[in-house]
Amino acid sequence: MRTLRIVPHLRSSVVEEMPPDQALLFTSERHDADPRLYAGRDVQPFSWRALVRALRDPDLELLEVAEPLWTAEWVRALRYVVLVRLLRPRLRRSRGRVAVATYAIENLDAAERLRRWPDRPLLGAVVSRLHLLATGASLLLLDAVVFGTTGAAENHRRAFGWALRRTRSAVLPPRLGPCTVCGTVDPDAAREPTVLFLGAPSARKGFAPLMAAWARSGATDRGWRLVVADPEGAQEHADLPDGVSVRVAPPRAEVHALLRRSAVVAMPSVRRHGWREQIGLPLVEGLAHGCRVVTTTESGLAPDVRDHPGVVLTAPGDVADLTAGLDRAMALPPPGASAYVGHTKRDVVDWWLTAVGR
Repeated sequence: MRTLRIVPHLRSSVVEEMPPDQALLFTSERHDADPRLYAGRDVQPFSWRALVRALRDPDLELLEVAEPLWTAEWVRALRYVVLVRLLRPRLRRSRGRVAVATYAIENLDAAERLRRWPDRPLLGAVVSRLHLLATGASLLLLDAVVFGTTGAAENHRRAFGWALRRTRSAVLPPRLGPCTVCGTVDPDAAREPTVLFLGAPSARKGFAPLMAAWARSGATDRGWRLVVADPEGAQEHADLPDGVSVRVAPPRAEVHALLRRSAVVAMPSVRRHGWREQIGLPLVEGLAHGCRVVTTTESGLAPDVRDHPGVVLTAPGDVADLTAGLDRAMALPPPGASAYVGHTKRDVVDWWLTAVGR
């Protein structure tokens, strides 16, 4: 069986998790997308010609598209789905119908996500309701949905339960396993007294509360340092607290090295208008490399890792609570083998979707 996955944004972590029998088309590349990782893999920019060529593969049985609450990408995805439904049965070498699936992780309330014209209450309410109904109706085209968190599943079922009744679905939170690149990390290996922040130093990623909590924690006086791995370096890094250093646009290999060496990963996400942390790649990658992780209850994965020995949950935007969380994480022993539970993020998802396709 062969699967085709169309992603809005290509990043190195997506390629690292690809199974060998998967083809991947992407509409744009993220800052960390490393072309060297694509060698020998069926990864290419999206074009209609490339899509039609993929549909001609007689072994193709599953198409995975972007999730419905990413509105702009979902509109594009609907065109791909319609093409599959119209074109595939007409191909001479076709072996049958291609199943269509999506992997959904959006946990911001669907009504808020799809709200339109908030400054015009009456008209905005009508348009928003129509948008919800249209999105729900379009879900009838799906054969299967994998929800990446329990929060995402509850969100979609609350808004679109009527449209998902005949769609096969499963809630498959990341079953955290060793990094697919680095392998199992030695739990007894020495860790540097480093807290690692992976991502853009933005308001929604909780960068300001993190800097305030770091200064309040006094960790620098105890020999700790905080490393900011800024993927783009689009912002000035002035007036940072003592003990904070910045790596601008580190290559993917350096990111893995930082994760292997660091003791703690910080991901203090804060909800902003129209946005909420879905899963949080730093959380998943931190645990995959044997780090302790400090995050907030805003992550869609928070309920699923609440009892994880390597995770410290804090209140979003609360500097005092984040300070205490950093102190707890720095004092915790490495989670070691207990950081890994089953498979990596995509393994179990791909297995389930493959079964649906058959």
